[in-house]
Amino acid sequence: MKLFVVIVFGVFASFALTILSEQILFSSMATSVRLLFPEFPVVALTVGVLVGLLVREKARVAAALSLAPWSVWLIVASNGSHSTVSRWVTTIAVVSVCFALGVGAAAFVGGRMARSAARGGRSPS
Repeated sequence: MKLFVVIVFGVFASFALTILSEQILFSSMATSVRLLFPEFPVVALTVGVLVGLLVREKARVAAALSLAPWSVWLIVASNGSHSTVSRWVTTIAVVSVCFALGVGAAAFVGGRMARSAARGGRSPS
């Protein structure tokens, strides 16, 4: 049950953080054209860390299931009106890297938290 709640929380957090970061970036930008989307790796890393903190043993699975709807939405929404193959491939590659960063962050944090709990919460001296 806890895993399901964390996955739902991760899905909600990924979309909410994306909306929030887009609002912040677009409100702070004047009229220049934005070429990079630095918020996508940050969103994936943040969701991965949160999931890793909440679920230690199955952090990779929870992060992957949390970020999957977000990743599919990014790919489809970015390419909805464009049908060029190169744009689809580029978008899939960028989103896959962000997805991998999020799952990796969850695995790293979940593993560190599990080792810390196994030692009894003591800090290494």
